[in-house]
Amino acid sequence: MTDIDEWDSDYESGEFKHWEFNYASPEIVALVAFGAFRKNAIILDAGCGGGMDAIFLAKCGFTVIGVDFSLAALQIAKRRSDEALVEVGWRHGDVRDLPVLDESIDVVTDRGLFHVLEDIDRPKYAMEIFRVLKPNGRIIIRGASEEESKDRFNPVTEEAIDKYFSPSQFKRGRVLPIPLFSVAGVIDARIAILQKITR
Repeated sequence: MTDIDEWDSDYESGEFKHWEFNYASPEIVALVAFGAFRKNAIILDAGCGGGMDAIFLAKCGFTVIGVDFSLAALQIAKRRSDEALVEVGWRHGDVRDLPVLDESIDVVTDRGLFHVLEDIDRPKYAMEIFRVLKPNGRIIIRGASEEESKDRFNPVTEEAIDKYFSPSQFKRGRVLPIPLFSVAGVIDARIAILQKITR
């Protein structure tokens, strides 16, 4: 992860359009339309940024928590949720030490977080996801492909997911290609859904 001051600076200056989006992610909309989340699900948006996915999920009636370590991002997200007249539990914190209770979350959504985590940070993140997910809870990971990364991202690959999200703790679905949209354009990305294995 880069310096928090850099993230805050990008959000404060408006220079975050290359990852910002003006509407909920199409894949999240599709999952909700399909009925993939139970009606009373508690959903964590990890690295929520400006909050568009979290706000959409709250509009759909889910209980939503948005965590980001950029206070500037959370200020934008809070303003947007106020304007949308929805309640989201915005929390300032580090995804390597989530301000969330053990086994309290049904679904974690990660849009472009795993791909900005350095290898040294990925094990702790995966451990935190395992800790906060309820038994059989799921995480949806979306991030840049290996071809797209080119020193900009730490790609989302089958190997990376299996390395950090242990197969003894998570059952992984297929890693599939997906476009990741932003105001500035689109990047080639991957999506995977993992389920916490119960003991």
